Amino acid sequence: MTIQIPATFDRDNVPSMAFLKVLPAEQRGVFHSLMEALKAARDVVFRVGGRALDDAQVAQMACENVDVLQRVLPELEFTRFILRDEDGALYSPHLVECHIRREERAQARAEKQRRLEEFQERQDAGQFASDASVKVMTSRANAAKGGRPRKGETAEEARDRREREAVQQREMRLLSAVSGGRVSETENQNQFSKTVLVSGVSVSKPVSRFSVDLEVEKDISPSDSNSTKPAETETEKPALGISEALISQTVARVLKIGRLPDGQAGFAKSICGRLLRDGIPADVLVEAVKQHTEKMALNGDTAYKMGAFRKPIERFWADHQAGVSTNPVPEPTPREEWEDRALEAYAKAQKIWSEAFHLQRDYSAVKREWPELAQKHDLPACPVERAAYLDWYRPQAQAA
Repeated sequence: MTIQIPATFDRDNVPSMAFLKVLPAEQRGVFHSLMEALKAARDVVFRVGGRALDDAQVAQMACENVDVLQRVLPELEFTRFILRDEDGALYSPHLVECHIRREERAQARAEKQRRLEEFQERQDAGQFASDASVKVMTSRANAAKGGRPRKGETAEEARDRREREAVQQREMRLLSAVSGGRVSETENQNQFSKTVLVSGVSVSKPVSRFSVDLEVEKDISPSDSNSTKPAETETEKPALGISEALISQTVARVLKIGRLPDGQAGFAKSICGRLLRDGIPADVLVEAVKQHTEKMALNGDTAYKMGAFRKPIERFWADHQAGVSTNPVPEPTPREEWEDRALEAYAKAQKIWSEAFHLQRDYSAVKREWPELAQKHDLPACPVERAAYLDWYRPQAQAA
């Protein structure tokens, strides 16, 4: 049974049941009679078939005298133990609060089960170790979001700030600590004493650590005569020389085919550059992105981050090298016009719901305000679910 939350309900102003003790005995008796009547009806408001019950009908349900009820109700409404909705129907704010908490617990259980199933799928795909827990995936997701918005900051401003911080981190000059330099008087010389090489002779002398800009020193290579590591032990495969033009061209193709937002260009350049240097041809990389995008489109999904394509590209390249068939997936069955409109509206609703939730951090408040919010953005007032939007837009002839 669906329970409609009254529009006049204010979750922040529900009085504590402990204050019921200060009310006169007559008011307490009427209050308990009304609560028992609502619990017996398994509802939170005295309403039947969309019609509000009058005081005489409420008194009949609660087994109270109508004159007593009408005399006591103003005091109960003033203390907010019993309230009226927009149509004048009496309801219990305490039962409404209990109903909302039940919905929130059910939502939390469903979300927990969804995360567990997603984690198991990704664990089976090799993205997480066999002994890892769901907390690993949750921590990565929270880190990617950058935490909650700051005080007085909207969701859009928070996203812009995180993108600027990410760009600053990518452009930060690398620093590394090397041995050498003069020891400060406050340093513990015994703790930082190191053995260094002076003119080929090993001498023990105290040294301190100082920073060197790797961007400046990256082209300096150690002399063969002073190298302490034999050249025969260096078996690391050298990275392929890839031009910036090829990387930029591949990134543009990936962003277009993968339908990624422009804000993912930096991440796409980093990932595509590494994969190209690992020996994956550009055409193979783009084909992998194309096939994975088509697979997601079959379920009505779209990738919003470049990281969603990293593992599929690597698997596609491994299958390509092993000779496994990598033929493109079959073209999806063309959708009808009403399906396109339904999925487009569903994607818009998901974005609006997510922004409202991140702004308020209150699931119940967003759910109560959703019909008005949906009407404001020309969306149906149905639940924000894919099946619900398809049912809403499906022609009546097909539904029948």
